[in-house]
Amino acid sequence: MSVQDEYLGRVRGLVISLWGILTAEESDRVEHLIDHGEPAEGMLTLAWIIVKEGKRVPAEAIAAIRELSRGLVPEEYMPPTLDEHVLKQGEA
Repeated sequence: MSVQDEYLGRVRGLVISLWGILTAEESDRVEHLIDHGEPAEGMLTLAWIIVKEGKRVPAEAIAAIRELSRGLVPEEYMPPTLDEHVLKQGEA
């Protein structure tokens, strides 16, 4: 497995892990970008969906978005309030 295949697998895995939080349409928007060779843009779109739609996600998901977009998406393009959307213990 190549480094690129591993990266794409991690990106896809992250989207799959959020299926209960994202709507089908939101997942489709992100997956469309991944399928068309734009996985980093998919991570940026996912970050903005989380913020704009007021989603709460596990801290690990936000860390993964940051890791999978690091060096590929300039930080100034990421939503500044992304870290505020961490799912707190006891929230469902």
